[in-house]
Amino acid sequence: MLYQLGISLSDSEKIMLGKVVTPIRESKTMQKGKGRYFNRPTISKGKKYDKFFIYVPTEVARDTNFPLKDGDRIEVEIKGKTVIITKAED
Repeated sequence: MLYQLGISLSDSEKIMLGKVVTPIRESKTMQKGKGRYFNRPTISKGKKYDKFFIYVPTEVARDTNFPLKDGDRIEVEIKGKTVIITKAED
């Protein structure tokens, strides 16, 4: 197992360092998980606007087969009761 800091630490060592070390799964794939769709309304210039988000579970987003990278633009399509999210072609 790899860690973001590049070293493997025991739980007591993690606590002593006072840093959060998040494991990165190297060989396991996680192509399915449960996320969440939510609205975080914002107010700008006195008007309220809806801002919708889709949360992708960390294990799914870190899968080596996950097609998106941080900051990628996406296209969202609705087909029946299915939402299809694909990487946008710029």
